[in-house]
Amino acid sequence: MTATEQEPRTGRPAPPTAARWLTLLLVVFAVLVMSRSLSEGIYDIAFANLALDLSGLVSTVGLVYCVGYGVEVVASVAAGPLLDRGNPKTVLIVAYLVKIGVFVFIGIGSTILSSHLWAIVVAAATVDLVHHIGEMALFVLLPRILDAKTLVRVQGIGGTIRSAAELLSPVVAGLVIALLPGSRALLVAAGLQVLALAVFAGFIAVVARQPGSAHPKSVHAQGSGATTGAAALEEEPAPALLPSRRTVARTLLSSPAWRRFLTFHALTVLALSTVILSLLSLMRETFAMSPARAGSFLAFSTIGAIIGGLVVAKAGPQGVYSSLRWATALAGAGTLTVALLGGSQWILAAALVLFGLGFTVYLRSAGILVQLRAPATLLGTWHGLLDAVIRVVSAGAILATGFLFDRFGGRPVYLVFGALLLLTAALWSTFGTQDQHNLSSTPLHPTPAP
Repeated sequence: MTATEQEPRTGRPAPPTAARWLTLLLVVFAVLVMSRSLSEGIYDIAFANLALDLSGLVSTVGLVYCVGYGVEVVASVAAGPLLDRGNPKTVLIVAYLVKIGVFVFIGIGSTILSSHLWAIVVAAATVDLVHHIGEMALFVLLPRILDAKTLVRVQGIGGTIRSAAELLSPVVAGLVIALLPGSRALLVAAGLQVLALAVFAGFIAVVARQPGSAHPKSVHAQGSGATTGAAALEEEPAPALLPSRRTVARTLLSSPAWRRFLTFHALTVLALSTVILSLLSLMRETFAMSPARAGSFLAFSTIGAIIGGLVVAKAGPQGVYSSLRWATALAGAGTLTVALLGGSQWILAAALVLFGLGFTVYLRSAGILVQLRAPATLLGTWHGLLDAVIRVVSAGAILATGFLFDRFGGRPVYLVFGALLLLTAALWSTFGTQDQHNLSSTPLHPTPAP
């Protein structure tokens, strides 16, 4: 008798095949990322508009973003150990609820909040804080509940959908703010967060139905002890005594492999983040584009980013290491082409696609590498410390780039960053098999079973 013939007798639905399960998982995760990203695009623009309307000064918009960036650095350092000792799934749900509460409280028309600049700055900082903690919680949760191959596909598709949302969110935010001016636009952001929370519950339900989940698999090839499927969702408590943040930091600095990774990664992200954030200034000041035309050309880098997410999903876990090298070189080639030949708009468009492709493949691959190679029980602290260093370094570089633009112009600056990306690509080519193995061989990693 076949399984389908037995189904009415048992009263239980037949478990999904692996292919159907993976397709459903990717679709649900794509909806989750899209709803989160659209909400983020709306509330970012809404808070900026509120600050500008209340003060009449563009500098206050920078203040809102600067404070938000600062609290994210604090969250990276402080929240990591909490995620390791607690339940990242619960933390992510609480982050959703806090954001929903803030948006509704301001959006329903509270004059105390929506008419005072300090309140908008505090509200925006609160949202940025809990949003970043929620992002960290998802970063920690995914390797606990997905095997390595599925994790790479999920992260790749997530990168593609997020890039697509970056094309849509300014349009959607503009329509929302036109229909619901002022603080009421935040109600739509709240609605999208409610949708994201519901979809996240669906995502967890799909993970629990993973075929073969009754037989947990190791997320890491090295045997980290992390499990997948329903068993992992039981969220076994973390060990009572985990190494302190200081111990983790010392381990990172004392490990030659992780020290090299952090150095190469910091240099690469410094160049990538500075280039992407100064593209608009380059096109307006160096290529004399109008604001509208310059903004439209940014879409070409997003097209490259959409393709990049699909490339990551297709590459699989073993493709992560080579991606660090070739994606950086591709982004460097795109940056140099923009600087040298960007006066031709067709060449500029092609170069931006190349840069966006390299940008997304590199960042997604580096994040996956940390998820797969850091100790599973310390992933929150590990990732938080790395992220804090990267954010501080990138913030300083972005600040300095503004002065360099004014002093030397956009082309020389882009030539320097393009050359730096090619240099880091060469550095990543020296990050060999032994380095990759040593990433999982620190004193804080579990001892492999004999």
